[in-house]
Amino acid sequence: MAQVQVMVQTERTDYLLYERVDLIVTLTNIGDTDILLDNNEGHPWLSFLVSKHNRLPVRPEREGGFQPLTLKAGENKILRVNLTPLFSFREEGDYKAAAVVDLPGQGQIVSEGVPFVVLNGHKIWSQSKPVDSSQRVYSLLRFSPQPDVTKLYLRVESPSENIVYANLALGEITSFIDPDVLFDPKGDIHIMQPVALGTYLYTRADPDGKILHQAIFKTFHEIPPRLAKVEDGNVIVSGGLEENPATTRERLSDAQGGGKSAAPVASPAQ
Repeated sequence: MAQVQVMVQTERTDYLLYERVDLIVTLTNIGDTDILLDNNEGHPWLSFLVSKHNRLPVRPEREGGFQPLTLKAGENKILRVNLTPLFSFREEGDYKAAAVVDLPGQGQIVSEGVPFVVLNGHKIWSQSKPVDSSQRVYSLLRFSPQPDVTKLYLRVESPSENIVYANLALGEITSFIDPDVLFDPKGDIHIMQPVALGTYLYTRADPDGKILHQAIFKTFHEIPPRLAKVEDGNVIVSGGLEENPATTRERLSDAQGGGKSAAPVASPAQ
């Protein structure tokens, strides 16, 4: 009987294409002696098997780099491993993942497989922009990771280079209003999405899709927050009121905001 038990699970069943798929690996030493899990002759002590619904294996992109791990007698440890950079999830469908532990002197232990589904989501906006020497595609997608929750995802990719720079959930979004989206001169993307009645989530991310700032804005004097550009091309939030701002923000002057018809509250989105 093997000295180590291996179990795997995921936190949910549905994932957006290119989203990180975390596999939670539980290792339990059921023996009465300590054991060292270490890489052997260049082979990692922990690896994974992923297959599609038709049982065809999914080709691994790379091996995971796992540090040696000591399991004391009776001890269990939990590892969280992101499978997405290790495998080529290039299409939607049903998948199954299992963990493989190479035990010194005992061979390999393979866990039971856990199923999950990769879905495309619903693209609601997309724009291509040159960045450095490549043409990047920025997209916003609606996706429901749980039946009663719909989130807005930002994806940044370079199709010609087969690179996905970002594919992350920004937050929940209502089903009846699409977000505002603008780019500033630095190439940062600004997004204002409705999360509830009269409540909006503002996000600023860099050209690689890394989130730089998020804030909640509320409708103020019946005027909802909206993204707008000033003469130099920078993006501001016009209308609405920021909830619990971390710093005091300057208002736009009437001239910057377009005269007396401008919204009564305008905060720089920085």
